[in-house]
Amino acid sequence: MFWTADRIYSQGIEQAQQSIYEFFLEMVRCKSPDEVLEDFKNLFVSCNVSNNIEITQALDQILTAYNEKEFFYTLKRCCYIIINNWTVSNNLIHIQSLVNIFDHPSIYKKPTSIKLRTLRIWLQMFVKSEDFQSLKLFILNREEHSSPDRNWGNRFASYLLAYQYTNPTSPLEQRQAAQRLAQKMKEQFKFELAMYTARIGSQTTFKNPQTNPTSLNNNVINLVTLMLTKKSVLNCQDLAGKLLGNINSFSYYDFKVNLLEYLDFSIADAEISDTVQTKIYDGLFDLGSQRHDHPVTTSLVLKSAKYLINELTIADREKPTELFNILLHHTNPLNLVVLLLKILFLNESIRPYLELRVAAIIKYYSQYSESKCKSVIAFIDMLNIALAIYASETRYTIVRMNPYEITPSTAKSNSSNFSNSSDTDISKFDATQYRIFSQVR
Repeated sequence: MFWTADRIYSQGIEQAQQSIYEFFLEMVRCKSPDEVLEDFKNLFVSCNVSNNIEITQALDQILTAYNEKEFFYTLKRCCYIIINNWTVSNNLIHIQSLVNIFDHPSIYKKPTSIKLRTLRIWLQMFVKSEDFQSLKLFILNREEHSSPDRNWGNRFASYLLAYQYTNPTSPLEQRQAAQRLAQKMKEQFKFELAMYTARIGSQTTFKNPQTNPTSLNNNVINLVTLMLTKKSVLNCQDLAGKLLGNINSFSYYDFKVNLLEYLDFSIADAEISDTVQTKIYDGLFDLGSQRHDHPVTTSLVLKSAKYLINELTIADREKPTELFNILLHHTNPLNLVVLLLKILFLNESIRPYLELRVAAIIKYYSQYSESKCKSVIAFIDMLNIALAIYASETRYTIVRMNPYEITPSTAKSNSSNFSNSSDTDISKFDATQYRIFSQVR
């Protein structure tokens, strides 16, 4: 084995990093949050942990090697080691203090030491980076929603976190922390939606009325009503199961034919309906056409599903697609939500892929004011509701009530007739005639 200078140098950096990781891992498990914060500030702002010269020397090795990339990686991973452990130990309140360290005035001072000057310049660069914006997602739920400088896109942070937990190059601790926080946000939304829909329209007076978790105001009850009674949505899980159940007898071409029948996109506007169907049809049948005679496989199903998600959202990750704009601005956004939900039912494992595309949409539109993005925000709210209803452990039951006798037994007797409704116009539903009951499946 031949040892080169580059390899020896690389191993030295890795050993220094590992020492720093182990130090913070031990600290966050054994010391108070205030002590952890103090050591973090001393190391990464002043490069001086007085009670551990070995750790100071470890960071010094990274600085003197002038390895900016490894410094950023080390800094990020230490942040997420701390965040992960504080999440588990329910010390989330201290994450704000961790992020606040990057506002410390010392970062912007010009020291005489070349080593400290390098450290401060790198910290300033970090604060301006996407990595720091990603870190700030972990404190969004503790910011005031009314903050004047709060971007509307931050309300949908559970999607933005997908960039972190699906990125294999991110530190493991970052992926774990992002996934935990995203799941927590999804569960909180489900809970708030269940509470809101259970209370809205109730004759019971509550001391603390539940806040509407969407931007749809009281129309949310009409939306939930529609989604629970629209025939295509009610049956799509069973239809997806039947489609996949016959997959062994299909060629890839046969699968595409049946897939289009399953999607069954049609709306009242014939011109728009034809345009959307033609675009979906042409693109889908061009996809992997050389394999049309081959037996369809799970990988081909996933490939087809991801292709459709791309075409319905933001295929190139830069600009929304033509299909997205048509479905968003020229039809009820619910049509787009239903299509995406049907695709998701083909395989639950593609949900992170869908969330990445929604995150890209949020990032694209968040450069514009909230007032200019109402249709986009409504679409995301509708998608959130759809996922909460059909992809969670909460069962929602819609019932038509007798206005003079609102009881569960009356509700049960009226629910079957209502569930056969195929009306797709939200405005035609009278929320006062219906009640939503939610319960764990």
